[in-house]
Amino acid sequence: MARRIVIVGCGVSGTTAAFYSRKTDRTSEITIVGDEVLPEYSRCGLPYAFSGIVPTMRSLIGYDEDFYEHTNRVNLRLGVTATKIRPDRRILELKSQDHPTTELQYDNLILTTGASPTTLAVPGSELNGVFTIRTMNDVEGLANYLGQAKARKAAIIGAGLIGSEMAEALLVRGVGVLQAEIVPEILPVILDPDMASVVREKAEEHGVEYHLQSTLEEILGDKGKVSGVRISGRTYEVEAVIVAIRIRPNTELAKDADILLGDSGGIRTDDRMLTSARNVYAAGDCIETFDLVTHRHVFFQLATTAVRQSMVAGINAAGGEARYPGSTGVTTVKLFGLEVATLGPTTAMAQQIGITPVSVRTTGSTRLSYYPGGKDLTVKLLGNPANGKLLGAQLVGEEGATLRANFASMAAHLGLTVQEFAEIETCYSPPLAPVWDPVTIAAQALLRKLRPPLPKRSTTDSNG
Repeated sequence: MARRIVIVGCGVSGTTAAFYSRKTDRTSEITIVGDEVLPEYSRCGLPYAFSGIVPTMRSLIGYDEDFYEHTNRVNLRLGVTATKIRPDRRILELKSQDHPTTELQYDNLILTTGASPTTLAVPGSELNGVFTIRTMNDVEGLANYLGQAKARKAAIIGAGLIGSEMAEALLVRGVGVLQAEIVPEILPVILDPDMASVVREKAEEHGVEYHLQSTLEEILGDKGKVSGVRISGRTYEVEAVIVAIRIRPNTELAKDADILLGDSGGIRTDDRMLTSARNVYAAGDCIETFDLVTHRHVFFQLATTAVRQSMVAGINAAGGEARYPGSTGVTTVKLFGLEVATLGPTTAMAQQIGITPVSVRTTGSTRLSYYPGGKDLTVKLLGNPANGKLLGAQLVGEEGATLRANFASMAAHLGLTVQEFAEIETCYSPPLAPVWDPVTIAAQALLRKLRPPLPKRSTTDSNG
């Protein structure tokens, strides 16, 4: 009898799991259940489709339904919601508009239920013109509303990655941006304040109006629509509000089935992506991930992490053997002409888990000074004084940050010390790269702080 593999979620994780299951077992029966009516599309591309840099929203769809069902023989069931797992009977309960309750039998189940944006319980949050950004419907709804309301200005609550990308996208569309953040600086999850300030100043040059260390108290309305916001006691006129704060893993289905959750709130899995329930795997934004840098289980919301986990889950659910080693959390984004790339914890996060990092910040050029076209690249590296290992990297510049973050991520994956990282030889050519790469210069500086020079010998301590 053919193996029955059922996957909950038709995002990038579910699609990846299905395709790797098919590569592993050519005879299995594979079904994807998705609550959206669209097959997998790039959520990361939504801000760029909204701004018009990507021509259409539909450009973000990765594969048409024929590619699932005929090329890969994957049964696609869209517009269907999974409501309950019965692990003892290996049954998944479903509901749809046409069928209130149906059952689907599985041999192996893969949960790729993703994550959802958090809303704010403030007065006025129910008004027309308040949005979160997670799905294609969200972005299309925002675009239509802005056009109908002839919006001149929007408020974004939260200045993390999603909020910052949407701020730039709104400005490209000609809509002014007021952005509020509860902490003292933007991008607090991925950057230290001194690095984040570089990005913020560039964003301010483009027109973003920031309100830091500020709290949304009320969304004001007129005739059922957003007309303004009150932030930390002051009122501002806006026609729309985007709430871009915390993302929470979708774990209700797992929790109801008594599947173990981790400290981060995500589903706990082992390195085969197997949950605490027999024959149930999980991957992507709904799970917690082993952090290779801090050796803790954390919540990463990264497409790169999700597809690697889903590959492992798909292979194992189909009878193969694969392991997921963990993630460094390496992340990159382009904002207002700057590449921003990071890995590992920030200084504040490291201190929260009992590590007092040693850090350096340097600025170098991506080319030799005499060769035209070089761009400044600011690099901040963090080292762990307890073992001398590379703890984190933060890079901001007009070019070169992303590739160098990949280089640093490789070092973190391998568990290299700062000394070993500093000793890696890099290539050189005047049009392409300097003799001493900006990351190498930073690593050498960090090494000196981690291992200060020995004191000079006294002249009375000589042999003669």
